[in-house]
Amino acid sequence: MKIVIDADCIVAGTIATSGAAAGLLDLWRAGHFELIACRQLVEEVRQALLRPRIAGRYGISSGEVDDLCRRIQEESIWFPDPVDPPRIVARDANDDYLVALAMEGKVDALVTRDRHFDDLSVPGLRILFPGVLLTELGEAHAAEP
Repeated sequence: MKIVIDADCIVAGTIATSGAAAGLLDLWRAGHFELIACRQLVEEVRQALLRPRIAGRYGISSGEVDDLCRRIQEESIWFPDPVDPPRIVARDANDDYLVALAMEGKVDALVTRDRHFDDLSVPGLRILFPGVLLTELGEAHAAEP
């Protein structure tokens, strides 16, 4: 299974000790699915985690951020940044690259907590909240012999 997880979910999963986003990152680290990523996604994660409000509140060091970003780069299926992605996410053009990345990577799902994706329908692309995918992965894992 191949998944794009948006930066907000990666950030949430990094700063939280529990919850759906943290659970997804745990499953990725354990090899339950492959992460599709690009430089733009990793930089979005880096910038968010290094914001003084987040880094200070959650005690995240620049070294920890570098380690996470390096791990994403090394352990993901890497794609170039989408160039001029089509306008798809009506309420936030900055999210269009995620849809383009997901389509290019032929993913099973794009996972986001972002309400800009509510009611968005892209043929051939499942857009899921973290908890939905976490439930699906848990059910699939439980069904394995």
